[in-house]
Amino acid sequence: MASALSLLANGQANADPSIKTGSVHGQVTVTRKLTSQRMRFRLYPGFKPLPPPTTEEMGNDERRNVVIYLEDTPPRAEKSLPANPPQIIQQGETFIPHVLPIVEGTTVDFPNKDPIFHNVFSLSGARTFDLGRYPQGDSRAITFEQPGIVPVFCHLHSNMSAVVLVLDNPYFAVPNAEGRYSIDGIPEGTYPLIGWHERSERVEQEVTIIAGKSVELDIVIPIEDEEP
Repeated sequence: MASALSLLANGQANADPSIKTGSVHGQVTVTRKLTSQRMRFRLYPGFKPLPPPTTEEMGNDERRNVVIYLEDTPPRAEKSLPANPPQIIQQGETFIPHVLPIVEGTTVDFPNKDPIFHNVFSLSGARTFDLGRYPQGDSRAITFEQPGIVPVFCHLHSNMSAVVLVLDNPYFAVPNAEGRYSIDGIPEGTYPLIGWHERSERVEQEVTIIAGKSVELDIVIPIEDEEP
């Protein structure tokens, strides 16, 4: 079963029937689990935040923060943007999801579901922005035009962080709860396949895509414990 982001990526893949395409799939293994937790500094001492949703996507498995993607793919005549803007929700003083891969040019919504103010910002060279303070029920958006890694924070809550990984092509996936990934609709050719996690050196393997075939390629991501 593919994850929602995996399905999103595959849905953006090449739709031109004249282009011969194949796919790649496999198992993602994280060799070291994160165990320590961030310190929490509270601006609103009387507010007890709601816990983040206990869904499959919000498990403690760090495979959900891995992104698998291709590099050096053929340029596309048109951008493949999602029909509905993806979201990074603020709930329980947490950004959900923690990692969001997108195609350059995508607009991301940041809805606030906490009964307190948040102030989403980034100082990344790939996309600097500050959405200002806004209350529960409001949402603000930002468009990411340039590929790169964009760390996201909240001015009011130092424990909150997320990462927007902006890619120049739609050939990416996030592993599902079982650690499986799948990327479809890839033009024939040989490409670098990258395994990314924010606390790991990037893992690179070469994959050759053959029309009508699905290549199996497993990936091991070594990550280090988070600093307390």
